[in-house]
Amino acid sequence: MRKFLTATLLCMALTVTMVPAAFAADTADSNYTTCMAAIQEQKVIQDQAHQTAESLRQKGYDDSSAYIQAAQSTWWAAQDEIVAYQKLSQYTDEDIRILTTAVFYEAGHTTEQLREYVAQVVLNRVADSRFPDTVKGVITQPGQYATKYATQAATDSIKSADSQNGTYYYAMCEAAVKKAMMGQVDMPSNVLYQANFAQGKGVWQSVYFNSGWYASTSYFCYG
Repeated sequence: MRKFLTATLLCMALTVTMVPAAFAADTADSNYTTCMAAIQEQKVIQDQAHQTAESLRQKGYDDSSAYIQAAQSTWWAAQDEIVAYQKLSQYTDEDIRILTTAVFYEAGHTTEQLREYVAQVVLNRVADSRFPDTVKGVITQPGQYATKYATQAATDSIKSADSQNGTYYYAMCEAAVKKAMMGQVDMPSNVLYQANFAQGKGVWQSVYFNSGWYASTSYFCYG
């Protein structure tokens, strides 16, 4: 997933555009390292926004000025990114790989929304005391997902098919996983079930998908 933050402050003509290192292609860095780098970049943006606002105040602008409000909006947008990367940094490369693989097998050929929802259900389970407290534990729990999802062979199979077919399913699933890990998927924390039938304590949301050759309804249910 590639994210851009562009801040335009009219009075100073300050424009900052960046691509966080956490989503840079072919990086050899660990998830934690790249998240820390992305956080540092966001802090630079905050410093620039703060300096711009202070300069404007010295020139006589007050905080109701659209220019200062633009600087403040830039600072808070960067803060949101920092919080998101802090959340993502708590997961290992292995967590991301396993969950990405699971999302592919559960919803890889569907929609962005369904991929994100599948990822979030797993993370909701990780946070719930009734389920294992790791991504791998939730995915390999007997009678739930599938043990094969956690294997390197399953991941390699997806990447090999993408390479041969010129597709990007693994990358799309990884983007959904990281978005969920960053706390950016809107789903209640007590939604713990995902299947093609209703279960648990009731349906939070059902999502219909029709590719033209395959149709299904996924039910996301309270636990």
